[in-house]
Amino acid sequence: MTDPAVPVSGVQFNMQRGPYQNNGASPWYTQTTLGTPGQTLKFAIDTGTNMVWTTSTLCAPTSCQHYSGGRFDYQKSSTYQWVDCIQVPFSFGPWGTMQVETGQDLMAIPNGKQLPLVMYLSADYSGSQFAQLDWDGGIGIPSGSPYKQGDTTFIVQDMMNLGMISPNYPYVSFDWNSSTSTGSCLIGGFDPAKYIPGEGMFLPWTPYTQFAGVEYIWTCDLQAYVVGNQTVAQNVQFALDSGSSQFKGDDNIMNTTLALIKSQGNPPVRLVFPNGGLITIPANLYNVTIQAGPDQGKTLPQFQPLGLTGLALVGSVVMESCYTIHEYRVVQCGPGAYSLAPSGMWVFNKPGGPKIITAPTTAAERTLGEREVVRGKTMT
Repeated sequence: MTDPAVPVSGVQFNMQRGPYQNNGASPWYTQTTLGTPGQTLKFAIDTGTNMVWTTSTLCAPTSCQHYSGGRFDYQKSSTYQWVDCIQVPFSFGPWGTMQVETGQDLMAIPNGKQLPLVMYLSADYSGSQFAQLDWDGGIGIPSGSPYKQGDTTFIVQDMMNLGMISPNYPYVSFDWNSSTSTGSCLIGGFDPAKYIPGEGMFLPWTPYTQFAGVEYIWTCDLQAYVVGNQTVAQNVQFALDSGSSQFKGDDNIMNTTLALIKSQGNPPVRLVFPNGGLITIPANLYNVTIQAGPDQGKTLPQFQPLGLTGLALVGSVVMESCYTIHEYRVVQCGPGAYSLAPSGMWVFNKPGGPKIITAPTTAAERTLGEREVVRGKTMT
């Protein structure tokens, strides 16, 4: 796989790593401002959700307790507008539920501009998973514009429609370095200096249909899930979720993995893809020392059953060791009006990083680069 030389494009959000906590949420976040004058808050850039939310002062002082501790005070922003002040529940599935109201305000973008953001303002949440959260809110990066949540902002689409990023570079790229606790998310481009072209693969998007309404997650076909010398599952699906940390998903896959780790003495976990590519996760990556929260100081294997049938989903446990790119297919509906459909994910070994990715044996026809925009209506 050889990619042409491509300049870095897009808008880069710098990211930081908070303490790793045993709640299944990514420790990675970007810090930016919301409202006028700007209030500094920490946001996950989350490919595992389809909306934008922030902890807010709608919460009672004893509610919405989380490690990061920030709250958006809408009453102190001169540019805040209500969209809907009727409080409704929003579910994160097995992870938990929060009460929200809907509003709009301006978020600072690293290119010096501001983006109008329609978001959920949390009014109530509780639970140990939230208490260990390293960020104040999340910016969802769903797999396509048909799958965004209601009126909340789909940041990639809006940045494209406002001319902040090019429709010819429909990428969202993540580069995280756990040793320095610094990283980036590049929206609207990718950085050829941060990956090894011959040591990666493209994973075409296939919708996860076991549960209605979650097609927004970035999933692809997985031929086999192997722990040590035992094949645990075949013909299931795999997802890269930047808002998550540990492996999560199918109860049988996760519970069997934990049992085999114990009985086989920390064997590698292998993800085998239909194109012949392979991701190998050794024990030193999936056994993580918890840095804060109730389990601080313990080193624990990061696998959690969540009732997601036929799915193995993972975030920072794998993403910190490779360069990952989520790619869209762009359809131009009219002048300055673009819609996004899912294309797939790229995963690469990084220069100087661990060699966890084995590229397909057959030469890949697809390469990274400038993409054509489809004009007119199309089917997803």
